[in-house]
Amino acid sequence: MFDPHASQPVTVNLPATGVFVLESHHARGFRMEPVRHDYLKVLLIFSGAGWLVRPDHRVPLSAGDVVLVPAGTRHHIEDEGARPLALYALCLAQRPFAASSELFSAFRHFPAPVWNVEWRSLIRHLLHEQTLARPGADLMITGLAWQALGHLARAAERRPPTVAPKPGQPALARVTAYAEELARTFYHRQSVDAAARSLGLSRRHFTQLFRTATGETWLAAIQRHRLTHARLLLRETGRSVTSIGYECGFEDVTTFYRTFRAAEDTSPLAWRIRNHPVRSGAVSPSGRKPAQARRTGP
Repeated sequence: MFDPHASQPVTVNLPATGVFVLESHHARGFRMEPVRHDYLKVLLIFSGAGWLVRPDHRVPLSAGDVVLVPAGTRHHIEDEGARPLALYALCLAQRPFAASSELFSAFRHFPAPVWNVEWRSLIRHLLHEQTLARPGADLMITGLAWQALGHLARAAERRPPTVAPKPGQPALARVTAYAEELARTFYHRQSVDAAARSLGLSRRHFTQLFRTATGETWLAAIQRHRLTHARLLLRETGRSVTSIGYECGFEDVTTFYRTFRAAEDTSPLAWRIRNHPVRSGAVSPSGRKPAQARRTGP
């Protein structure tokens, strides 16, 4: 549902999926009375500024923020007069979503998290499926909602960055948070230009700040994370080298071999043989258990 000039909140009637997404652009003079919903609500602030007001706290809202409002939380939204809010709201029935984790019973505010780009993409996809209502839309909508909540679950458990941003350098703080996030997103297809754009920085400024925050280049960090995961999979699983390279974010096996050899001075397969000896009952590099020797004699 889209309201181009909302003067009051939209009434939400959850469908059978238990998932509903609304988009609202507040008009000047928007008013919302304190309410309690019987569903979980997650807000993504698109633009503008304001506050989410609870009985004991006023939470400032600005573009990029994500806010989780548990079911039963008394709250209302106030706009900053000159900059009315535009937002998405993901509304979820208490079951099965909110009942799946204690995370969703606590109010949480994520100020412009790095992962809000992916979250916005999920919301856009949800809106698309909700609008077109094609065959299979219910399954797609439910799956996308779980993905959205997965981001929240991981963000809630995330430790603060290990590299503290310097006072007065918000750009460095954003790059530092992005660098921390790479440990979880290294397998995505990405580029340094796209990373810089996502943080509102030029390529040159981004690369300078990235080196300041981490002590290494963006490409070196990406490859370090990918190779660390590759070594884990080579050592602990029997999956094919091609499959492992793909999971780690390499677009083709040739690039994986070349990058791995540059780091280890040997091929992934040779490294696996040296570091993953076949044991009785273990999985071999081919993905099959070794045949047990037949007993002969009495």
